[in-house]
Amino acid sequence: MRAWCPLQTAPPAAGSSTFEPAGHSPRCARPTGPSPISTLRLCVDCMKLLFDLNSLRPPRSGVGYYTQHLLEGLWDRPDVDALAGWAGATVHEGDELQALLRDDAAPANAARTMRGPTAAAIRFARNIPGAYQARTFLRDRSSARLRDDYARNGYLYHETNFIASRYRGPTVVTIHDLSHRPYPEFHPREAVRYLDEGLPRTLAQAQAVIAVSHYTKQAIHDLFGLPDEKVVAIHLGVEPSFRPYDAVECEAALAAHSLRHRGFILSVCTLQPRKNLPRLVEAFSRLPVGVRDAFPLVLVGADGWMNSALMRAIATLVEARQVIVPGYVSRHDLARLFASAALFAYPSLYEGFGLPVLEAMASGTPVLTSNVTSLPEVAGGAALEVDPRSVDAIADGLARLADDDALRGALAAKGLLRAAEFTWASTVEQTCGVYRSLGT
Repeated sequence: MRAWCPLQTAPPAAGSSTFEPAGHSPRCARPTGPSPISTLRLCVDCMKLLFDLNSLRPPRSGVGYYTQHLLEGLWDRPDVDALAGWAGATVHEGDELQALLRDDAAPANAARTMRGPTAAAIRFARNIPGAYQARTFLRDRSSARLRDDYARNGYLYHETNFIASRYRGPTVVTIHDLSHRPYPEFHPREAVRYLDEGLPRTLAQAQAVIAVSHYTKQAIHDLFGLPDEKVVAIHLGVEPSFRPYDAVECEAALAAHSLRHRGFILSVCTLQPRKNLPRLVEAFSRLPVGVRDAFPLVLVGADGWMNSALMRAIATLVEARQVIVPGYVSRHDLARLFASAALFAYPSLYEGFGLPVLEAMASGTPVLTSNVTSLPEVAGGAALEVDPRSVDAIADGLARLADDDALRGALAAKGLLRAAEFTWASTVEQTCGVYRSLGT
């Protein structure tokens, strides 16, 4: 049990209880009196943290998994007094929050969500004028009162998904990338407008900004003029489930998708323009037919936006089973697909970090990736880097890796060492340092 905290008005009597989220050990009482910021400064060793949990809804993508791993790492820390959050108008604390984090139904729900009429409706809705602004308005309206309550009671609010809701207490925001600025054509117009309107306000509201790479930190400085001391670069981590698996361990996942161990090229991403999939597919199509038959290209990921041309381009290759599009797959199967691929291809045009590169490396799979934006920072010389705007360069890289067993082996060994440098425990520890810095 934690020692009595000075945020309490008096030491608790024996057998008494203080306010605590369900599922947590006894913690500090909700404070009254001083403002949230000044209250936080009284007790930086018993932090109370509030999160927007909407990114945890299926299908979880990069931001959702970042939020999940951050919360999981914060859960049992002795310097974290309470965790809470909201999704829509629903508050999650204690056991309810843990249930949301481990939502076993999420993969199945995601698979259902991303196919058929629901997927088509989502794509259509992204282009409705005002859709993003309406979503923000409804989210803020439904959660405004609960945010005010948490602010009065000394919670620090960490927005992990770009645009912060208005909050009357200390705010931290994580920026994952700023691709909408150099590549607005890669995003729905309403999404660009939403970010252009929301980011300046969010960055002004936040007392601290977390960038997921040094590249992204520099982009924030260049585009918004934030001082270096306000922005902290904190790399993401690799979850332990991404590791080498032997062929027997991967049999079920491979059989589910009719794949062979070390017999395919893998790419994992949401299907959207900046991932550069049309050039990857064109580069793949230039490989000899025997190579394409031996190593089909497997595109794993949820349906995104502006990809109808891609789907038309791959139709013939899909019919020949040289390109396979399984859609969104469970984390269990994804880890085994990473470990079973002959190589991983990720020639993205723009990344704020590029976590799939590390997930492939941690799985013992050689990586081909881009030589631009954050990807060289993340790869650290352990991948084959190519110019993502050159189909010839991508094709040459694929051919080299497909033909050269020694090169694949060398990159796989380097990748394992590189990926081991990135852990979620380190991400959480550095993030807590940002929280504590607001209490000094």
